[in-house]
Amino acid sequence: MRRNSAHQNYLTLFWISGWLLCGLAMSSLYPLIPSFVGVVFCYLILNFNRHEENAMPLFLAFLYLCLYDLTKGFYLFSYVILFTIIYKFAIYKIQNIITCNNCILAAYVAMAYLGHYLLNAFFAYLDNESFPYFSNVYFYYIAIDSILSFMLFKVTR
Repeated sequence: MRRNSAHQNYLTLFWISGWLLCGLAMSSLYPLIPSFVGVVFCYLILNFNRHEENAMPLFLAFLYLCLYDLTKGFYLFSYVILFTIIYKFAIYKIQNIITCNNCILAAYVAMAYLGHYLLNAFFAYLDNESFPYFSNVYFYYIAIDSILSFMLFKVTR
C-alpha cells in the first residue's frame, strides 16, 4: 500500500523554515555563520516563474528576506525591491552572457549580497543617514552561499 506523501511536503517546508530561522538567529550571535540569504535569493530567482504551484515556499522566502532586513538593521523590504529590479532587468541578460551554470548561480549570490549593500547605501544616502558597514565577511558569505547553491540548485535555460 502506497503512503500518502502530500503532507510530507509541508513538513519539509516547516523544517527548512525552522532551520533557516535558527540559522538567522545564530548568525546574529556569531558573525562567521552565514545567514544563507544568497541561497534563498537564488531559490527565489530560479523558482519565481512557477509561482502558482509553489506559492507557499516563495512567500516564506520573501518573509525570510524581510526578517533578515529587520534583524540586521537594513531598510525594510530592500531585498524585495532588489529582487524585483534584478528579476525584471538583469536575469535574462546574465543568462545570455554567462555560459557556465554554476557561474550563473555565483552571480546571483553575488548580486544578492552586493546589490543589497548598494541599495541600502543608496537608501541611506537618500535619508541622509550613515552608510551601512561593508567588510570582507561579505565575500566569505558569498563564497559559502555560492557553494551551497551549487549543491542545491540547477539552472534551467
